[in-house]
This record gives sequence, structure tokens and C-alpha cells, in this order.
Amino acid sequence: MLKTAVVGVRGVGGGHFRALASHPRSELVAVADLDTAAARRLVDEQDHGSAPTVFASLDEMLDGSPGLEAVIIATPHHLHAPMSLAALEAGLHVYVEKPIAIRISDADRIVEAALQRQQVLAVGHQYRTYPGNARLKQLIEADEIGSVQRIVWQWLDTRPESYYDRDPWRSSWAHAGGGVLLNQASHDIDLLCWLFGPPAEVSATLMNRGHRHEVEDTALATVRFASGALASLQFSTWDRCLNYRQIAGDLGSIVWQDERDANVPDRPEVFRLGRYPSSLTEIITDANAAATGRPVPVWEDVQCEQSPQTSLLDSFIDAALDGGEPITTGHSARVTTELICAIILAGVQREVVSLPLDRDAFDEVFDNLSHGKKTV
Repeated sequence: MLKTAVVGVRGVGGGHFRALASHPRSELVAVADLDTAAARRLVDEQDHGSAPTVFASLDEMLDGSPGLEAVIIATPHHLHAPMSLAALEAGLHVYVEKPIAIRISDADRIVEAALQRQQVLAVGHQYRTYPGNARLKQLIEADEIGSVQRIVWQWLDTRPESYYDRDPWRSSWAHAGGGVLLNQASHDIDLLCWLFGPPAEVSATLMNRGHRHEVEDTALATVRFASGALASLQFSTWDRCLNYRQIAGDLGSIVWQDERDANVPDRPEVFRLGRYPSSLTEIITDANAAATGRPVPVWEDVQCEQSPQTSLLDSFIDAALDGGEPITTGHSARVTTELICAIILAGVQREVVSLPLDRDAFDEVFDNLSHGKKTV
């Protein structure tokens, strides 16, 4: 049994608390939250087992929980880095909610600390476990559309002001680290890096189109991946609900669309694979092809019903107890954060940004954003 604690019980932290309380391989021994009354209410919900100890802070918990082996951190974004580092330094395995950090330089420090101490580090990008996304990765890795050439990816939805009024920390650069990029679209950006590999170059435009807060609510970016694939990305919380993906390769194309819930479309309304009768390379290089020769895809619906995927929490606990790696490692989450930081830097500086990202350049821009010296 992995002796585990949860830091932060609002929102997703409460879900982690309940999952751990009934997990067959975990013993929930502690919970920490500034709102100790809310934490105690969660503890009182339990109807079996020994009650976890409630603390007002991570520091108190680290001092008062001998034998603790792992912690789940579900706090506002700006606390992810200092809390992860403190827990790793205390010898704990760490599952931190996304993003791993709001600065790529902090992500570097977290990943290095976990590596040095040989502790498990998992990050809450759970969209990798959804059946539709797992099926999409299978198609790409099986070379069903050949080498990926072009990607169109949109995550659009609406967030009213009440969403930010409920959690004011989401409204500022200093506490949230960004708007739609880090808060919502980080899951999609993680999928992009998971599917297509590391990015190499970014240009972007950031805007706040209509919210009161200071962070961006709209981001458009062009990304060149190291593989050569080109992606056009659109993310916004100032739009109608739409999750749309078009992935074009040398041998075919995939179209994915869902308008029911742009936040968690694990099985999209439209998921189609179109195969070309011959490759684009063959068509383009065929000296006898018509001047306007083009491939005509043969379309089929893609089924994404699969056996249940291992959850991020299960993979974290299994890695801590048995060895191996969780589904979303700190190293892979750092790639996601680096792309997000690159989009922010490119958008604010209005310049093309190459990766690996210049850490000092990003920190300077982020400091200016946090102190109101720059805007989007």
C-alpha cells in the first residue's frame, strides 16, 4: 500500500481524495488545504478505514506525517513548482496536476530533482488515456496516413466571467501563468506533443478578446515540429464549443470533430479516416498525372471502443510501488510546458521562436507580464 496525501481539495483535488480513499493499492494518510474545514468535510465523508490527518499546509504535512511516501498536488498553478520541489526534496513520489510549472525553467528544476532522487514524477495530463486519443495515436503510429505533413487543431469553448470570479487566481499571469493556453488547452497541447513529437519552431498571436482578466483568452499559433510536420493551432475561451482536428499525411487524412463538450471529447461525434489510392509523393512526382491531379480519399468511420485504459492515478501508484514510469512523466510534461511557453514568448514578442526555448528570455517576458509591464 502506498501511503499517500492530497494537497488542495477544491475541484480536481477532491476527486483525487475520493479516488485514493477507495484505491486498493493506496492508503490515504493525510490531506492539506488552507481551508481546513473543507478538508475535514471530505474526511467526514469517508465511511471506512482510518481517517487521514488534516493539515493547513504542505509544510505542516511534511513535518507531521512520518512514513508518508507520495503526494498529489492539486493547487493553483503558481504553487505547483515550489510544492513539487519541496515534496521531492522530502523523498516523496509526486503527482502534480497540470501544468507541471508555469515557467519552463521551473519545470527543468522539478524534472532534475525527481531524476536525482529517483522519485516518480507524474503530471495530470489525463487526456492521453481517453479511448479516442489512444485510437488516434494507434492510427498515426501504425502509419495509416503515412508521414504526417499538416495538422489543423482547434479547441474552442466559452468561459463566462463567473468562472474566473469563482477562482480569481485564474485571472492573473503571476498565479495562473496564462489563460487558455495553460488553463484549458494545455491538455490539447500535451496531445500534440505526444502524437507528433517535439516542436522546433513557433510563431503566435495572443489576445484577450473580451474578458476582464489580464491573461489571454485567445491564442493562434503555427508550429513546426522536429519531424517536419506543420500545425495550425487555434485555442479560445471566447467562442462557441468546438473541438476539431484534421491530420493530413502522405497516404491519407484523419478528421475529428466534436461540438458537444470541447473539454472532454473522449469519443468524438466525427472520427473518420480517409485513405488515398496512392501517396501524395507519387501523385506529385508522376510525370503523366493531370495538371490538377489530386487524391480522392476513401473514407471510413473510426471506432474507438477499447478495453479500459489505465488511469493516470493507477499508473502513478503502480510506478511508485512496482517501478517503471507513469503514463505522463515529468520529462514528457516538460515538453508540453516548453511549447506553451514558446507560444507565449512568440506571441508577446511578435517573433518566431526556436526551441529549445531560451529560458532567460522567457523568464524576462514572464516577469514583465506578471508585473503589468507587458500585455497581450
